[in-house]
Amino acid sequence: MTADDAGHDWRTRSLADLLAEHDLSGLPEHEFPTDGWSGARFTSIERPGDPPQRFVIKRTSPSIDWIAAATDDTTIREARLASAGAGQSPILPYLGAATDGDTAAILMPDLSTELLAWERPALAAGAIDPGVVEQVVDRLAGLHAETWATPAFPWCPLHERVTLTARPTCAGHIARGIPAGVESAGKLLAGWDAFDRQAPHAARDLVAGLSADPAPLVEALGRLPSALLHGDLKLANVAIGPDEDQIRFIDWQMTLRAPVAVELGWFLVSNSASLPMQPDAMLERYRRSAVVVAAARSSPPSAEPTDLLGDWDAQVDLARIVGLLLRGWRKGLDAEAGATLGSGVSGRDDLAGWSALAVEAAARRL
Repeated sequence: MTADDAGHDWRTRSLADLLAEHDLSGLPEHEFPTDGWSGARFTSIERPGDPPQRFVIKRTSPSIDWIAAATDDTTIREARLASAGAGQSPILPYLGAATDGDTAAILMPDLSTELLAWERPALAAGAIDPGVVEQVVDRLAGLHAETWATPAFPWCPLHERVTLTARPTCAGHIARGIPAGVESAGKLLAGWDAFDRQAPHAARDLVAGLSADPAPLVEALGRLPSALLHGDLKLANVAIGPDEDQIRFIDWQMTLRAPVAVELGWFLVSNSASLPMQPDAMLERYRRSAVVVAAARSSPPSAEPTDLLGDWDAQVDLARIVGLLLRGWRKGLDAEAGATLGSGVSGRDDLAGWSALAVEAAARRL
């Protein structure tokens, strides 16, 4: 897939033209509630038929979406992918993108019935089926091995990605004055307060240091191979279709090129309430999948995906650090609330164990 601007710039077409292309002109839009924090706005639109087909329009811009503002997403990277990749990559669900006033409008089919369960509800309903999670991990390894022709694509900056939820960064979210950002910063800061009450001192010091200056982490990541990352792969962004192995990822707002440690660290911590396996088992499953993908795509076949993974032990260590830096706030809340994760581990034990592993990893890598 090519994601450059040539012939694909969403800013050169109107939403009216995009809707007309898909026989949606003149149809009413309805509010489409989501559990997202970013501030992007969603509506649904239904095309009559037997059966009727429903679509979703996502509107976003740095003026309403604090994640776009915080990651310097002035050209709306998701809209560029939606415009360039519509119908080209099976993992992308987009039908196109266009301009609608001062926002980007991204059109996609309504996948709400295919999206996996997310976060807190999983504590009551039980962890997601291990087989489904393994499918997602296998597809993730396949994504990381893909090569897209992306000249001058505005990847999400690594520095901003790994500090997006950090305590010092929250001041920026508040200062911008975007309502969703102010609200999200309040939730994050409450979580970091819980983390400071519940986490060991060494883990608190590690997170505080990297939150103020992530350069040691960025430099350590720079010693590993980069891959194409989704950037925000929580289970809520995964749609499992009716056909076997039909998996699509939504919300490519923070897509970037970076070592897989960044993706794996976020995937493990953002889905901890629902993942049925403990982190070590999940990481090993991913490594095995990456080996299979590398063997299938290399010529001659390779036994190990060194071009993708590099030093696997370093990837695991840095995933632990990235996970704590991005989601220690949630682990603090889980520990304080006495939560039980999808793997059966208590929130308190999870925080203690993850903190110890991240501190040990930092001693080796940073």
